[in-house]
Amino acid sequence: MNTRKGWAWTFYLGVLLVATLAAWLGAGFWAAAHASGHPDRLAEIRERGVLVVGVKKDVPLWGQLDPRSGRIVGLEPDLAANLAERMGVRLELVPLLTAERLPAIEQRRVDLVLATLSDTPERRQRLTMVLPHYYASGVNVLARKSAGFRAWNDLRNRRICGRRGAFYNRAITVSSGLDVVALYDNRLSIAGLREGRCEGLLYDDTNIVAMLQEPAWSRDFEMPLPTLFTTPWSIGLHRDDAGSPLADFVSQAVVDWHRAGLIADLERRWGIPVSAFTARMGSLWRQRSDQGWYCGARVTAATPGECL
Repeated sequence: MNTRKGWAWTFYLGVLLVATLAAWLGAGFWAAAHASGHPDRLAEIRERGVLVVGVKKDVPLWGQLDPRSGRIVGLEPDLAANLAERMGVRLELVPLLTAERLPAIEQRRVDLVLATLSDTPERRQRLTMVLPHYYASGVNVLARKSAGFRAWNDLRNRRICGRRGAFYNRAITVSSGLDVVALYDNRLSIAGLREGRCEGLLYDDTNIVAMLQEPAWSRDFEMPLPTLFTTPWSIGLHRDDAGSPLADFVSQAVVDWHRAGLIADLERRWGIPVSAFTARMGSLWRQRSDQGWYCGARVTAATPGECL
């Protein structure tokens, strides 16, 4: 990424954090003042005894269908199980594709979405994005080694498979001039690359790294380019749940995950290299001084931006 792109994206992320925290905390104060007019979703979940979580069903290691058991398994289903255990309720997973995530929470088919959901300004207009973020990824390309790609400009006017609903499709088309073929799900996108109908697969870098752990991919394929548009992931709630007991509960759970090193433990369990984001957030939330936790005990208006 050149200096101008890097500065612009860093500025964008700074604005994103400030705006997200202001909206999230502001909604919290509003909700506290008008609590009697808003249902307590956390109490409702506990009363019914089931937490319904939307997760990916087509992302290896993060959320995928196990053909032997018929269950959805992966790192994010494990995090969802932790949330349900904390609430003292049973977990119900709803498998989702990329384009189905926002409608699922908007239509209240799920209580929350924990599904590789990047935090963007557009999504914050539609959902409550919980802070702190629990993960981060950027966009990269999986391509055959024989293609010889070494710079993003090498992909100009090349046919590259992607996923419908991925936030970076338009941005990467504008910045690099590639021809994104946005297919309905990851299975179709991956098949397009394998079968030679596309010259690359536009995908989250974390997922490409996971795929390249398998010899079937690492033998002939590579991730040759620098990652662009690194963006943090949030757990998504309904827009009306901003500042609610449910939002506070989920936020505190994420704080505990970072502080206890749970996400790093799950990365190791699933064979995912521990990301720089995971290591940095764990270090920040475990940092103490004579005055207490550096990031605070919970997310407040005083929480340093780097902790979010």
